[in-house]
Amino acid sequence: MANAQVSDVANSDNPVLKVKGDSKPNSVAGAICNVVRESRNGVLPAVVATGPAAINQAMKALAIARKYLLDEKTGAVDFMVQPRFEEDIRQSSRVCFVLKKLPRPSQREPSEDDLTAKDKTDPFKLAGAMAQRVRDGEKVACTTKGQVPVLIAVKAIGITQTYLADDDKEVNFTVSIVDLENPEIRDSGVTSTYLHFALIAL
Repeated sequence: MANAQVSDVANSDNPVLKVKGDSKPNSVAGAICNVVRESRNGVLPAVVATGPAAINQAMKALAIARKYLLDEKTGAVDFMVQPRFEEDIRQSSRVCFVLKKLPRPSQREPSEDDLTAKDKTDPFKLAGAMAQRVRDGEKVACTTKGQVPVLIAVKAIGITQTYLADDDKEVNFTVSIVDLENPEIRDSGVTSTYLHFALIAL
């Protein structure tokens, strides 16, 4: 619904927002929140992004939108996200992020046990680690930053869904922005901004 009014998007049967590589996360987050507020039927928008840059901006936007919606004095809303790759997950980086309301806010703090994604991380191996933790009943989270690592983390979550299909598990995630010490910087106490993905397996 390019160039559509927010109210039109909010009250369509299938509200969708498209994120590009140069989209501003705060603007996208504002659009997400406005769609949530103005939707008469309570339908949350889907967010579509293609390529590492757009997906990175989309994840930042979703994290900011969550914070905005959770900070509202009345009618606070939290949501989880399910990534749906529209083509072969090995080759494609076109993703539709489906948003679903959570019955209660989900606040997960980063821990030393969190998994990480880097430029060279194999998303299938990361997904294997995620799936095993889910099967073991453990909390699963991944902390990362940068366009390619964020894409790898999102792909890993999508692959985890396929790994757990036989377990009748549906894999979603919440995303938040966190400031953590950067282990790659020698001076202790120096923080960097990361994206924190917390998996929710239902």
